Amino acid sequence: MDKTLITSEAAPPGGPYSPGIAVGDWVFLAGQIGVGDTIEDQVGYALKRVTTLLGEAGCTLDDVVSCLVHLSDLSLYQRYNTVYEQHFREPRPVRTTVGATLLGTAALVEFTVTARRPSAD
Repeated sequence: MDKTLITSEAAPPGGPYSPGIAVGDWVFLAGQIGVGDTIEDQVGYALKRVTTLLGEAGCTLDDVVSCLVHLSDLSLYQRYNTVYEQHFREPRPVRTTVGATLLGTAALVEFTVTARRPSAD
């Protein structure tokens, strides 16, 4: 199995892990956390990092097939969802959103995504 590292100076990892790995047409991104004062700011920031890494792999948000989202406070769900809807077009990726403590950070949200590169046809 050939694995290709996906990385960007604009979205460096926060620890000893790969920001992204491509295997064939599939792209797997590590969790990207939010930064900012509000959930809206944090969702936008996290998705900007996701977009940057996807771009390094030749993808866009339109190529995302699955999102796993960790939300530190489920009472923020509707506000997070509003921003999410602005970034993903129909058909939106499958998604799971869970409440979770985000280790040692002030992050309110973390996105882990899987994408498939567009075919060259």
